[in-house]
Amino acid sequence: MKTYSDAYKVTWLVRRLFRAMTAMADEYLRDAGLSAADRAVMESLFPHESRTVPAIARHYEVSRQHIQATTNRLLDQGLLRCEDNPRHKRSPLLRLSRSGREVFRELRRREGALLDEVFADIEIADVAVTRRTLEKILAKVR
Repeated sequence: MKTYSDAYKVTWLVRRLFRAMTAMADEYLRDAGLSAADRAVMESLFPHESRTVPAIARHYEVSRQHIQATTNRLLDQGLLRCEDNPRHKRSPLLRLSRSGREVFRELRRREGALLDEVFADIEIADVAVTRRTLEKILAKVR
């Protein structure tokens, strides 16, 4: 019988948790016609932030092309708007539109209710320890 270290088991659980939470998010985002990538871009601009595509890509550690495709969809849906960027003529600043802020507020409300259910039976102190531990792990792997 194979014995796995606690570090391995935590890694295994984090991977499964990520997939399960992604599936949960996909379900409630589907009603709004959005993806997890759309939600992430909207979150990075909420409520009144403005950023360029490259800045959003650096923030999430993903490709600029991925963020460009995502922002193009959100612009087409009227959830984002472009502003002139005084620092770079070819890289406009993106900002949530009024409807984008309203949609994101509703997403956060629904998400909050789901997370309240998920965390209902877990002690607040346990959540805090888990958060700190995951922050330390993330800092190490970055």
